[in-house]
Amino acid sequence: MRRLIYIIIGCAWLMHMTLVYAGPGQLHVWAALSEEGGAYAEAAAVLRAEVQENVTVTVGRWQSLPDVRQPPDMIVTIGVAAFEGTLKWLGEQDAAWARVPVLAILLPRAAYDEVMARGPVGRRSVSAVVLDQPIGRQMALLKRALPDRRLVSVIPGPQTQPLMGALEREAVARGLKLVRVPSVSSPEGIYPSLKTALDAADLILALPEPMVYNSGSLQNILLTTYLARVPLVAFSAAYVKAGAVLALYSTPAQVARRAVGMMRSWAAGRGLPPPQAPQEFAVAANARVAASLGLQLDDASVIAEDLRREEGTQ
Repeated sequence: MRRLIYIIIGCAWLMHMTLVYAGPGQLHVWAALSEEGGAYAEAAAVLRAEVQENVTVTVGRWQSLPDVRQPPDMIVTIGVAAFEGTLKWLGEQDAAWARVPVLAILLPRAAYDEVMARGPVGRRSVSAVVLDQPIGRQMALLKRALPDRRLVSVIPGPQTQPLMGALEREAVARGLKLVRVPSVSSPEGIYPSLKTALDAADLILALPEPMVYNSGSLQNILLTTYLARVPLVAFSAAYVKAGAVLALYSTPAQVARRAVGMMRSWAAGRGLPPPQAPQEFAVAANARVAASLGLQLDDASVIAEDLRREEGTQ
């Protein structure tokens, strides 16, 4: 009963953006949200539900950090804005905050690297669970779901150009061929690179490259690939709803569960592991678009199960 009262009081204090601390021997984690609601709240709820008993998680917007009365044992940032804002704020604080570790989740690897490159973090331990799927897993999806499409093209930009070598190696390992196209350095370069890809490849693999795939370009890319009868495989279930044939992605809950595993390593005194991709993932498929392109697709859940079996996680 007393524990229930503490939880109720803690929730009330959170409404006022104050920090509730657990009892002696407990570790306290502050989960800093980029925004309230949506995927951020989903991930935060999993963090609070699945951490071990000696870890207490308090959730609030990252802008609430100035109201925190004393440093928590760890900060988990949820989303790019929270990671960027939190690291900047921490850099301006006194020595009491200097070693508070930061675990970032729900952000692309390129965004993590970009923020980390802006300035030193001192002795602070920083790591992440990134949204990017392992390249081998992506190529395995193409091989499994679309075995008749061997010529794969990726339209790279500033953040994804460094991945081209690894993409090529993983493609070759699965009997695929990566068709290289010019890297996009401005919005005007999207269509020429896309046209080159459509002329030479029979499949487009979209990576989370904001220079190429953004709210201003997505519909035109989807329409162009559809009219050319070249399927586009994406990195988001929302892209599948918009017209991509397939997507390989991890849900906020899956990302958060991987973060919980990293937090357990930290709580056991082993420190934070290096940045990594989620172990869990999902596959989404647009059966209507696939049928209109003459593609025979298995059910998305069956494809995902086969990929997990190949990775030894089924």
